Amino acid sequence: MKKWIFASMVGCVGLLMASCSGDSKIKAFAEEFATAVANGDRATITRMYPDAEKADSLAVTFNADSVVITKDEAQKQTTITLSKGVDLVVSENADGELVIQSSHGVFAYPAAEMAFAKKTGQWKEGLTDTELAERMADKGLADYLFEEFNNKLKSALSIANTGTWGDDYYEGEWVSSKGAVFDVKNSSSMDIPGSAWNIIYKEGYWGGGEMATEEVPGVDVKAGETVTVKTKELGSSMESETGQRLNIKGFTKEEFMTAFIPTGNEYDEYVKNNGRHEAVGESLVFLLEGLMGGCATRLSMDEDRGILMYTTNSNELEVGTKEQRDVKLVSYDPSSGRLVLRVSHPDGKVTGNLVGTYKNGEYKGQFQNVNGKSSAFSFK
Repeated sequence: MKKWIFASMVGCVGLLMASCSGDSKIKAFAEEFATAVANGDRATITRMYPDAEKADSLAVTFNADSVVITKDEAQKQTTITLSKGVDLVVSENADGELVIQSSHGVFAYPAAEMAFAKKTGQWKEGLTDTELAERMADKGLADYLFEEFNNKLKSALSIANTGTWGDDYYEGEWVSSKGAVFDVKNSSSMDIPGSAWNIIYKEGYWGGGEMATEEVPGVDVKAGETVTVKTKELGSSMESETGQRLNIKGFTKEEFMTAFIPTGNEYDEYVKNNGRHEAVGESLVFLLEGLMGGCATRLSMDEDRGILMYTTNSNELEVGTKEQRDVKLVSYDPSSGRLVLRVSHPDGKVTGNLVGTYKNGEYKGQFQNVNGKSSAFSFK
């Protein structure tokens, strides 16, 4: 963990007990967590929320009068809403102690990083704090986009036309006051600063002598427009050999951040093109059947989403009482086959994770529910 930022919560804790309703144990837990955050008590926070170690920074602010406690008796878990967009999902572990299983809005990031994440799709509504932390820990996205942006720049600019300015005149010998002229076209939809390019121009006599070289500075080119630049007076004759090269120096990172207009799909493209562990494709479009905890189960996946159907009292799908859950991809490593899927109710409440290995059309592992219990599964 690099650092933690603890938000000021003066006056909130004292009101918390009066504003919450429901089980007193949940209320006391919420008060203890709020106090730990207010005091910067790292030991207490990590005891109550082990996954908080995955955060770079931690911040919790809330209005005690708006705290809402929602209990799900069927799933034996409770959602504590501290404020808009900030909630904790808690349940009892094997020792009967309350532990935070997941959260939203507790992990904090610098404003500029979060703004960039939201614009590029790195942040998405519904991601838990730990899921978001995994994405935010990958610092390669900005570098990838910066490189791709400059690669596109190479095809955006072109020399559309060349010519000369000035004339030759005779003063006992022929003297040239000529220079070269270039029309440079920007065929892209973005404005390109002059600092991102220049022209390297060479000219010399056919009869010999050294080639004269000049760097012609670039100028700002608006999207879809053409600009004209020219060399200084080169002083060579009409009968010369010439050559020019459009030199793409590229954007600086500061210029990139100003010019870059995201579509919202950049993170998904980055994951797909760089073989990140979240990458999905044909290999995760499947329909498998088997047993989970001794009950007949069918798992279907279509890229990053799927359906889990299982019986509650039979090892045959056609016989038992059926239940259905939504499935979402958490992570997949094609090289090792490790596949983690999150299982939740249709209303979005998480029930646990399928953690196992998917290879050669078989998926085997353990289902770990939010209460800390697990059961084996095997699908093919």
